Amino acid sequence: MNGVAVLYVAAQSTKRSVKSANRNVKSLSLSKTTKTPVKTNSTTDELIALLPPSNLVAILDAKRGLKDILPRLSSMSIGGVDKLAARIQEFLTSTGLDTSKVTNAVMGFEMNGTQLIGAAIFQGIPLDDKKVEEAMKAAKFEYKIENYKSKKVYLVTSTIKPPALGPFSIKTNQMGLIALGPEHVVIGDLRTVKLIADIQSGAARGGVSKLMTAALKETRETALVRFALDIPQDLRTEAANQGDLFKSIAAIKIMMGTFDVAEDLGLSLDTTMRTESEKAAAELGEGLKGLLSLARAFLPPSNQQNDPYGQIIDQVKIVAKLSDVSLSLTLPRAIIDQLSKQ
Repeated sequence: MNGVAVLYVAAQSTKRSVKSANRNVKSLSLSKTTKTPVKTNSTTDELIALLPPSNLVAILDAKRGLKDILPRLSSMSIGGVDKLAARIQEFLTSTGLDTSKVTNAVMGFEMNGTQLIGAAIFQGIPLDDKKVEEAMKAAKFEYKIENYKSKKVYLVTSTIKPPALGPFSIKTNQMGLIALGPEHVVIGDLRTVKLIADIQSGAARGGVSKLMTAALKETRETALVRFALDIPQDLRTEAANQGDLFKSIAAIKIMMGTFDVAEDLGLSLDTTMRTESEKAAAELGEGLKGLLSLARAFLPPSNQQNDPYGQIIDQVKIVAKLSDVSLSLTLPRAIIDQLSKQ
């Protein structure tokens, strides 16, 4: 998902894990928004302005993801991705939605410990009530309909195991779906979906911090996913309490990067972790390298060549420059297939 997940891989190979934080993340300061209708040609910046304050914000190349990648995810059994992809594909097929018309998609998530709670806004999807209800039945989703401030909301109860990567998972047990305008659909955690509707109508204030929007603009626009992450204070504190090797993680001011998928569904992650100073970046870089070395040392010597966690460690590249630390990871499909068998 991001650089934080790489740290989990290291912890797994040493049989050590950071205790999950159960405290709720404090809400970030709300920024003012104006009451404006959602345009059919909204830019990603305008869509991001509809999100509530979030710890993780991502921009998805929805057209590429839905048309080229989603149909092939059924072959990836890791983390419940195949089942989730199959349900999404079934839903889209049942509704007869033309995914080629989907242009932009943005996602915002609040982090409650290691659980991500949020929603996604899709542009280019007209919501047809009849087709949606048919699709819900065809996909065997349990749902009901309620009105929320003159808008129809589909309340969906999902029985699918939530997608996860390492300790991180997305809350999917109570989902909502609502149309903001003629071609804008929001789907995700029910509370977040309703909050986005309130922000769009002017009944609530929201918006992503300037720090995160600026970080997103530094990422590669051609990637499948671009993201910015503001690590919650409780996770920073938890990491710092794990010892000197983890203390430097608390110095990360903001994390930004890209996630991409190759033709064979191999994965690549490129992240930049920004700190307050060159000294803090150097310490963070050395700390991350130390974690990887420690993880490698704890792998069984006889199995180091074939252990997928060991192969992942070998793929990680860390470079400190000025106040930034870059971390890149390439996962060939062969390693992913090994992980799915663990």
